[in-house]
Formats: sequence, C-alpha cells, structure tokens
Amino acid sequence: MFQTFDSHASPDQGPPRLAALRAKLGAMELDGFLVPRADVHQGEYVAARDERLQWLTGFTGSAGFCIVLPEVAGVFIDGRYRTQVKAQVDLGSFTPVPWPEVKPGDWVKAKLAQGRVGFDPWLHTADELERLERSLEGTGVQLVAVSENPVDAIWPDQPAAPFGKAFVHPLELAGESHAEKRARLAEGLRKAGQKAAVVTLPDSLCWLLNLRGADVPKNPVLHGFAVLRDDGRVDRFVDPAKLDDAVRVHLGDAVS
Repeated sequence: MFQTFDSHASPDQGPPRLAALRAKLGAMELDGFLVPRADVHQGEYVAARDERLQWLTGFTGSAGFCIVLPEVAGVFIDGRYRTQVKAQVDLGSFTPVPWPEVKPGDWVKAKLAQGRVGFDPWLHTADELERLERSLEGTGVQLVAVSENPVDAIWPDQPAAPFGKAFVHPLELAGESHAEKRARLAEGLRKAGQKAAVVTLPDSLCWLLNLRGADVPKNPVLHGFAVLRDDGRVDRFVDPAKLDDAVRVHLGDAVS
C-alpha cells in the first residue's frame, strides 16, 4: 500500500453547508455551535464519520476546530496550518483564527454580545468546556449541551460508524498477557486509593486487552471504552458484533 497526499478539501462546498448549519441552528434555537475535530474517544485519529470539521469547512488538518456564529465562522488552527487553511477553506465564509494565541472565549465575546452557543458533549473534554465557561462568565453568552449534533443532521451522506472486526494481538508481540497488564495496573489503582479507571482511547483499550481492530484508517485500533477495576476485572463497552469466538476466548471471564 502506498501513501497518497491527495487533498479531500471541498472549499466550494463550505458556503452552502455553513448556510445549512446556520438554518439548523436557528431551528434548534441556537446562535452558534462548536465543531471540533474530535470523536467520542478524544484521540488524534478519527474515522470518516467523525470528520465533521473537514466536511463543513474543507480543512483537512489533524487539529483544529470551528466556532460558527450568526455573522462569522472562525476556523481555529495552530502554527502548522496557517498556510494550509487559507488554501482549503472558502475565505469569504470562514475566518482563520490563530490558536492558541487567540482563546476561544475571548473570540466569542468579541463576536457575540449574547446568545446560546451549542456543543455536543460527547466531543469535548470536561476541562475544555470548563475553561470556555469560565471565560464567558459575566457575558450574555450561554453554552448549551445538545442531544442532537446539528452537523450530523445536515450531513446527508455521512459515513456509517466504523465496523472493523477485532482480532487478537499475539502474546509474542505484546510481550505481556492482558491478565498481567490488568493485574499490574490494578495494583497501581489500589496504591493510589482508586477504585477504577476509565479507558477512552482506542489505542489504550487495544494495548490493555491485547487486541487490534480496523475502525480507523491506517491505525489498527478498535473503537470502544473500558472500565478497569481495582481487582483487575474489566468492563468493556464494544459493539459485540465486532468480537468473534476467538476474541471472546482470549478475553476470558474477567473481561465482561
């Protein structure tokens, strides 16, 4: 397999998609929306279904986000993408914003006197939202969690959720069984006085359970979550249809 560097940006599609999003926001009684390049796992690599930032704006960088307001839509990018973003987005519709030099809260306060700015709570960390909420204290701007992502609602051909089959990562390559890993980490939890740890990153999940998958292009990872208990047991949250009998035998009774 050869790597390609073809651009998947669609600058010409940005204006109509932005107009459709603003119409949807109006129907939801929102004045703005946060569009991150993130999925529910908060990792660097996302599946095609989660490329909301790219679909909306045309920007294909590996980090960034867009804040859509009634009169302006800022695409926040770091120093790696200052030139790229200008070539990939419609500059009549989207405004590149240097980040982290410009903070999201300060930018919103300068562009919106009051209103309701929505966000998908699955796509942001608690710390990220807390910082933004603190920066907007004392203003007329309110952050609002939504149960329906408006980008998904207007994306007619959004790819389906990835459905790569899981497979066992051999012990000779892993170097340590998942039982040994679970026991070692559980001991660390007990020493720290913790009852459990939540695992959200696909690569961490795969490392812990000696699994691999095919849910993200060019990354052999499996989408899912896990809760590691202080006794070494694991509760896994993975689509059961992705697991065949060999994987179930490999995981055993301690991984439910």
